[in-house]
Amino acid sequence: MEAKKSNNEKSGILKLGYVTNLKTCKAELNTLLSDEEQVSTNEMNAIVDGAQVVYLNRYGYSKDKQGNSITREKAAYLYIETGLCSQSGDAIIGWFERKPKEAVFKGVNWSTMSALEVKIKTARMFHWGDLYFESEEDGLKFLDDIAVNTIPETWAFKNKPSTVNHPILKSYLENTLEILKKEAEHGAVNKLVYSQDGKHLVFNTNLLDKFFHEVLIVAEVRAQKDGSKLLINPRRVKKDLELRKLNFPRDVKPEQPRFFERVEEVIYQPTWTIDKDFDKFTHIIEERRSRFPIDMQNASPDELGRKLDDAISFAVAIAQRNYKFIVPMYRPQTGKIQLLMPIYLKGTYSSKPDFALILTPDKENEYYTPETILPLDAVYQNARLIAKPDDTWLNPDTIL
Repeated sequence: MEAKKSNNEKSGILKLGYVTNLKTCKAELNTLLSDEEQVSTNEMNAIVDGAQVVYLNRYGYSKDKQGNSITREKAAYLYIETGLCSQSGDAIIGWFERKPKEAVFKGVNWSTMSALEVKIKTARMFHWGDLYFESEEDGLKFLDDIAVNTIPETWAFKNKPSTVNHPILKSYLENTLEILKKEAEHGAVNKLVYSQDGKHLVFNTNLLDKFFHEVLIVAEVRAQKDGSKLLINPRRVKKDLELRKLNFPRDVKPEQPRFFERVEEVIYQPTWTIDKDFDKFTHIIEERRSRFPIDMQNASPDELGRKLDDAISFAVAIAQRNYKFIVPMYRPQTGKIQLLMPIYLKGTYSSKPDFALILTPDKENEYYTPETILPLDAVYQNARLIAKPDDTWLNPDTIL
């Protein structure tokens, strides 16, 4: 059997590292080029083979303090100059990056040297999602301020340690901002509102403070060399006058994210059919067996299938009598509403469920497709985006 080639023995783009966008990397490069300069796969690989690979440390330097060139083993980034220029005339490079403790470089990113410099700079800054802070301490103080001054709510799992003081709140704010960004990109107005001088941005968290006022977050907008913008030093807006002083319009009214058009989308429809798809059940039982209770993991597929089937029927019977029993969840990756069905495999409801079954609705055909099963802590944060679940089975104080 032929031995697997090392990166040094490979050619073209594959010799640089693991290409996460292998099927699209050529097209991504061509989007930067004019119609006359489009390259084929062979031409792209020839460019890579003829280019010198430059290695950078995590600070973006190609040499260490002693003046020695950074080696592949000690590098956090590598890049090549393609010799091509974008439609705006900027030189195009291709780069890969490697996270600490990882052995493989991953890429490829096609852009400019300025974009890589911004990437390196922001990677060294303390941030959560798109919110950047001067230090980790500032970030933790920010979360504390939001948690203390909003309507009382549990923002951490009782028995799950975390390096962050309010991990559920952190995830909530990250995802809320991401949702608002996507809405703004699709033309929605008043989702991300800039001050009149463009130096600050304010957005609505969809939370309420102790006095039932909307909680707004304002952040400094800092332009980067590649034209991108960072949101620095976010903080809670305490009074309208603060926004006036930052040059926002008098009538500024940031809108909260919109997760659904009709309330029916987030309520389980008991007349719809749950499609117990053979392939989906096979996936759940065979590939997610480790998520079943330990004392059931050695059971036969038939036995687990029957228990899951019965548990779904039990859950449907309860949901027909309690519309809050099956909880809506917003999935940020797809921008879609799914439902969380609690599964009690032993048929008793005196304790927490064994896991949640994810149901994808099909409005046209009026049925739900079971997608997979997830532990309760993994789904709570997505459920919390829409609203704080008020049913006892999905409670951060009890689900772990």
